[in-house]
Amino acid sequence: MKKNSKKTIIAITIALSLIIFTGFLVNNYRTKTSHKHNYEDQPKPDVQEVTEEIGLTKEILNEKLAETRKNSDLMKVLANDYVVGDSNAKVLIIEYASLSCPHCAVFYKEAYERLKDEYISTGKVRFVFRDFPLNQQALVAGAVAECVARDSGEQSSEKYHEIIKILFKAQDSWAFDPKYTEKLETIMKLDGMGQDRFNSCINDKKIHDKILAKRMDASNSLKINSTPTFFINGEISEGYVDYITIKNIIDKKLKQ
Repeated sequence: MKKNSKKTIIAITIALSLIIFTGFLVNNYRTKTSHKHNYEDQPKPDVQEVTEEIGLTKEILNEKLAETRKNSDLMKVLANDYVVGDSNAKVLIIEYASLSCPHCAVFYKEAYERLKDEYISTGKVRFVFRDFPLNQQALVAGAVAECVARDSGEQSSEKYHEIIKILFKAQDSWAFDPKYTEKLETIMKLDGMGQDRFNSCINDKKIHDKILAKRMDASNSLKINSTPTFFINGEISEGYVDYITIKNIIDKKLKQ
């Protein structure tokens, strides 16, 4: 009888242990499952709301950038600028361009002379060209233009713009040629620059550093990343601008 009682007690103990262990497994499973369900039941982000938020952020960033540009000293004529036009002109145009940029060249071939005749020479527009070289060819050409301006004394601004115009109009003959320095030398010889002066210009580190520093300043302060970029009384216009487009912007500024 005692032996049977012991067996019975052992059997009951084992059964209770199994029941407790089974209950633990079930509870653990439910707990994990409930966590899983809780995660899956979380509300999904609304695509439209996210898109609108991103759009709003971009709008805010653009507004801040516009304000930064508007208040930048680079929106004024600087002491080292080469400027053409009346100092009392109502409209100030500042162009950032690379001498190796095809769209920049098209502007000078198709629009600049008309702009000069109708607005710059008549005292309505003051025009500033700022060199923004995108490659070594443009940097070297810019250094040559800088040298010509320095050698021209009181006529430095007029001569600088004249050389810029010549380099743009002849761009296809030098900017994309591996021997671009030789091509540039030929062009500058036609303008009266001797070989020694040409060589000293293209190897003048101080001139190169000056151009690159101005480029870096514009890139950092105004976030310029393409050429040409125009600022017309502070209003930005990026990329190629035909004469009619720039004329319309100028006329609008003149009426304000």
